[in-house]
Amino acid sequence: YGVPGSGKSWTIEHEYCKKGTHVERLVFHPDYTYSQFVGCYKPVTNATGEIRYDFVPGPFMRVLVAALKSGRTDNPQPHLLLIEEINRAKVAAVFGEVFQLLDRADSGASEYDIHATEDIKKYLISELGKSPESIKIPDNMFIWATMNSADQGVYPMDTAFKRRWNFEYIGIDDNDDEVGGLVELGTTPNNKDVDWNILRKAINDTLAVTYGINEDKL
Repeated sequence: YGVPGSGKSWTIEHEYCKKGTHVERLVFHPDYTYSQFVGCYKPVTNATGEIRYDFVPGPFMRVLVAALKSGRTDNPQPHLLLIEEINRAKVAAVFGEVFQLLDRADSGASEYDIHATEDIKKYLISELGKSPESIKIPDNMFIWATMNSADQGVYPMDTAFKRRWNFEYIGIDDNDDEVGGLVELGTTPNNKDVDWNILRKAINDTLAVTYGINEDKL
């Protein structure tokens, strides 16, 4: 978590995603719903154009099934569900009963399970050949998210939801040793080349200390 532009998505993509990890990325927004996240019945057409209703899985169910299939092999691979902008949706409503699965046991799988509804059971049978009575997140499935901590248009998260996650703060000055380049200030003959990183910090210090500007505006 951190302010917009601090490199949250970049950090996950380039520093934490290991080679071979199956990643599905989605973006939460104010109209995002449980049915989009987990899945629901939707009208679909076959090759002849006939319309029927099928259970269409959402990203959570797709990654869950892929992780379960991988777990049956001799070389299980990690499967990552990556949620961008998690607090731009009402997470309690989007996660629904999946909230119960976020607690992990020492084995890495969900400590508690939830009952599989009839539509999900049918979908799991079609994908796995059988359906468990209850659902757990397996130890090779992970859920990561990015969150803007000081931005407009975001929803608050309750403590019960937040305590089930590990948080890592990414500040706007992280990796500032990699920021380079010069900027030219003034006009000839009074122009001067100034190190951008030094100028950036001076501007931010003035905005934050003198004018009390929030970090997301720096």
